[in-house]
Order: sequence, then C-alpha cells, then structure tokens
Amino acid sequence: MDATLPKTAQIKLYTGNYCPYCRVVTRELERLGLDYEAVNADLDGRDEVIRLSGQRAIPMLTIDNEVLVDSSHIVRELRRRYA
Repeated sequence: MDATLPKTAQIKLYTGNYCPYCRVVTRELERLGLDYEAVNADLDGRDEVIRLSGQRAIPMLTIDNEVLVDSSHIVRELRRRYA
C-alpha cells in the first residue's frame, strides 16, 4: 500500500509573517508544486491552531484531517509524501 497522499489533498498552512520557520515550509510547498491555503494565524487563525494542535506554535500544517507541527517534521513529511 502506498503511504503517499494524492496531490488533491486539502492542505492548509497556519503561518505568520514574522515566522522564519513558516517561510521554510512555504518554500517547500511551492517547490513541490502543491496547492495550499495559507491562514494567517496572527490575524484569524490562532484559536484554530490551538484547537487543532493543542499548542500556539506555528507553522502548523493540515493535510485533510491530519495535523503536522514543527517545520522540520512538516518538510520531511512533505518530501516523503510528495517528492
């Protein structure tokens, strides 16, 4: 069974303008040519980040209903699934 997800998965990146780790994840998403929705956690997404992950830290990425945190882990998972 192939553990990779199709490129049609719904991807959301919870991000902030000040966050260098968020830029790392954004660059990886763009390098892989993945469609994603960016949610500014500082303006309207912080409550959702806390609700989904139980923490305030960003970046946080959701792939369909799966929640990924920590930029290093997110990049590894994106490469494993989509590269």
